Amino acid sequence: MNVAHFPTRHRAAPVELDPVRLRVDVTADGITIPAGAEGVVVAVYADGKACEVEFLKPVHAVVTVELAQLA
Repeated sequence: MNVAHFPTRHRAAPVELDPVRLRVDVTADGITIPAGAEGVVVAVYADGKACEVEFLKPVHAVVTVELAQLA
């Protein structure tokens, strides 16, 4: 098994470079990123309770989301 492809669902919190998906719509700086949008974790805060996620589609944005907002 390649460790780089270990499913993230087995971890309590995402780590940098994990792919994630939004569970709910997130609005930041007047931009709404819809539920289901996929992004990549670029930073982790508060022992994994929140993270900075970069989204490319449907809009390019980097936002801080709470763990509960991720699917």
